[in-house]
Amino acid sequence: MVQTVPTDDQLFDVIAKEALVDRALLNRDAALEDLGIASLDVISVLFEVEEQFGIVVEASDLEDCKTLGQLIDKLKAQAPVSA
Repeated sequence: MVQTVPTDDQLFDVIAKEALVDRALLNRDAALEDLGIASLDVISVLFEVEEQFGIVVEASDLEDCKTLGQLIDKLKAQAPVSA
């Protein structure tokens, strides 16, 4: 299976589903705290991102993320590179 880097929209969809946040509220500048996304929600997102996209990230690597844009950039940076 060929893995590709997911789009922002694909990741927003996963975040909305796993963190139970209205998809319309999600944008790169949105603060995780303002959206009510807690560390447990982030862990749930990580499991789903790994399953869907093969991206493995430790929750501790995301502790400094304050916005969705920062979270998404870190996830994308860990995407497996296709040959």
